[in-house]
Amino acid sequence: MKMKLIALLLGAFIFTGCGQKTPETPPTITVDAGGISVSNTTNISCWDNTVYLIDGTASEWIAEYGEPVFFPLGTVFSVTIPEKTAVPDKITVTDTLISEDGTPKYDKKAAVNEIIPEIEENDVVFSLDNHWATGLSSDSNDYQEGAAWRCFEVTCTWGENVCVYTFCVRSNPIMIMDDVQ
Repeated sequence: MKMKLIALLLGAFIFTGCGQKTPETPPTITVDAGGISVSNTTNISCWDNTVYLIDGTASEWIAEYGEPVFFPLGTVFSVTIPEKTAVPDKITVTDTLISEDGTPKYDKKAAVNEIIPEIEENDVVFSLDNHWATGLSSDSNDYQEGAAWRCFEVTCTWGENVCVYTFCVRSNPIMIMDDVQ
């Protein structure tokens, strides 16, 4: 009888995620890119049956932090969710090509890419790859080093609770004007 009780308790402990719990409030995350901490904002879209309107998150990020830091293509980003927090039920990452004021550079079909991240325990990992829409511009200034402004939104869903984390970076476009000459 004691063995059944111990087995039942052990099973319940393992089933509930070994101490991880669904957060009561949106957890604070960290974003790391090759050892450099990247500032991010937390935008709640739905938490505890309250819906929040999120508008202009890239613009808000730029207003708060200014010009984004440059990261070369190939940089690996790691978004870390606190250890004692349950891993979200669903995680999506979008990469939007933006103008310097934070608005999408092109229409949604061209500006937004969905990225499939790797999920390693409490880390969401993805690489800064080419954004195909950087080749659409007719302005030669858009092909200078660091001219591609990008907004990443990491959307985490815990049951009915949804939180969007935003950060912006600069990178190179697909081709750099100096390489063309």
